Amino acid sequence: MENRNQKLLKEIVDIYIRTAKPVGSKILFEGNKFDVSPATIRSDMFELEQEGYIMQPHTSAGRIPTVLGYQYYLDNMLSIKAPSDNERKELALAYKNDIRDLAKLLVSKTNLAAIVGLAPNSFYFTGLFNLFSQPEFEDYKMVLSMSQVVDSLEKAMADVYHQIDKAQVLLGADNPFSEDCSVAVTPLPKNRLIAILGPIRMDYNRILGLLEETVKIIK
Repeated sequence: MENRNQKLLKEIVDIYIRTAKPVGSKILFEGNKFDVSPATIRSDMFELEQEGYIMQPHTSAGRIPTVLGYQYYLDNMLSIKAPSDNERKELALAYKNDIRDLAKLLVSKTNLAAIVGLAPNSFYFTGLFNLFSQPEFEDYKMVLSMSQVVDSLEKAMADVYHQIDKAQVLLGADNPFSEDCSVAVTPLPKNRLIAILGPIRMDYNRILGLLEETVKIIK
């Protein structure tokens, strides 16, 4: 991918993660990060769309990232954000009580759901209400999809145990929970793991930073 298109895709992903609204050429131009005309931005966006990295939802004039676009972002443009000193202290304090308390804190920090795998067939799940507060779940089909995720958690967790040996994000067909959502997961000592489950539009830089800190605390 050419540098300008790569920069454009990164900006589209970052804006969409932040706003949950399709991104148009006008917003990109007014952001003053591209020294080209709106027409050139539109042309570059069309190219990204033809290559499958972004798509037009419904009749919106803006574009959103596809699973391919998010995967490219994860593979090439991550800038993991470390938690603040205060957040580190909060995480450490929560873990002193119980790993479930740590999961609840991660839910409050991300406004997503958390799953703690205690063994392949034993897990703790929290944060479903937070998850349903995300804009994606205004779509009834997404609610149904997530309900199916909850019903099949045991099988999905067993699948994750067999494929996770380091912190990573599972998207699309690689995600055993659902192709409609995303999961950031990391293994923990004593054959445990912890995962953050949410829509594909999630702040990966922040979430992976929180998971990295979680691993440091638990070691």
